Amino acid sequence: MRAREPIFNLPPVIVVLLAILTVIQIARGMVPPELDGAIVATFGFTPARVAFLFNQRAVLDHLNEIAAHSEVQAQIGVFFLTHAPPSWLWFTPLSYAFLHGGATHLIFNGIWLAAFGSPVARRFGTARFLLLGVLGAVAGAAAYLAAHPLELAPMIGASAAISAYMGAAARFVFPIRGLYRAEPAFEAPMQSVREMLANVQTMAFVAFWFLSNMLIGLGGQTLGFSQAPIAWQAHIGGFAAGLFLVPIFDQRRKR
Repeated sequence: MRAREPIFNLPPVIVVLLAILTVIQIARGMVPPELDGAIVATFGFTPARVAFLFNQRAVLDHLNEIAAHSEVQAQIGVFFLTHAPPSWLWFTPLSYAFLHGGATHLIFNGIWLAAFGSPVARRFGTARFLLLGVLGAVAGAAAYLAAHPLELAPMIGASAAISAYMGAAARFVFPIRGLYRAEPAFEAPMQSVREMLANVQTMAFVAFWFLSNMLIGLGGQTLGFSQAPIAWQAHIGGFAAGLFLVPIFDQRRKR
């Protein structure tokens, strides 16, 4: 008789990541608002900081436009643009993923990380799993930078990295047509791009993911998912990275 497996049988790397994200969020809630703002300014990803390196005039013109409507908002923009040392800028395409806009934001990301990160972690192993998350976060930052190069508000959250795990999982968690599956989902054959496009379940998941992310991105702040606007473009960047880079990380290529 087989022993029952625990309901929450998460890979150790998922448990550690959830613990780290939770501790960071709790710690931020215990410090003064001024210090928390400095943390976000230092470790959040602010596109205008990158754009300032290449086109200072465009960023300054954007600040002047903001100042014409609200001097306070302009001062906040200047704070996020200039507070952190320039050397920290190159860490922010990854460090922003460890910060969240509130408890609700963290809880939702934690649920998706546990659900979709677990099969990816079991399939790839800890090192490849973490590297894919790093690339997903960076791809998300790049996509957000391309969409909003002059944005002065920092982007935070692990959503882009988690989206990469969702994109990767989409390549192997759905059965391939005509192939009987006897093994767990994380040991299943990896779908080629052609098989993925022909798989109704996979394409339905991808379509639903894109639609739901756009809807949540446009109305997530209003619905209470986050205290700040949701950068859905970053989610798409991370998802695309996971979806198309996953064969590089796969340890079970042979069928």
